[in-house]
Amino acid sequence: MLNELWAKVSAREKFIVYGAAAVIVGWLVGLILGSVNACAGISVAGITCTVNYFSWSTAGTTAILALVLAIVVIGIIYVKVAPNMASFAWPMPVAQILLGCAGAAGALALITALLNISNGLGNPPIGMYIADLLFVAGGAVMAWFAYQEWVASKTVV
Repeated sequence: MLNELWAKVSAREKFIVYGAAAVIVGWLVGLILGSVNACAGISVAGITCTVNYFSWSTAGTTAILALVLAIVVIGIIYVKVAPNMASFAWPMPVAQILLGCAGAAGALALITALLNISNGLGNPPIGMYIADLLFVAGGAVMAWFAYQEWVASKTVV
């Protein structure tokens, strides 16, 4: 059934899904590889002192918002092609909804990367930079192909 749904998705929408998947993977990589032990191996009463640089301060909030928007974009594309959702009434054109969500996710991904780079914390792990790269690249791919989908929807009469 998944192959049947995937066959209904346009080429631009497939790249939007790939970008959303990169945002999700980048968020997971940031959570897993963006942590360091801040206590130098000292544990006090079972309390670990790990710091996750990827989710430090407001970067964590913008990262979660970008993650939620990436998941929403995948959900929108699913609802668009699902056979049991044929009677779903969209409040506006789907391409416009995708453009708004993907553009916001891309902007939030860029803000997350800028906050991570400029946070002033010493010696962040390389995983944070890998996560930022995946996050921003995924957001950019989503936004660019959503824009292309929107332009294509405007030229079709």
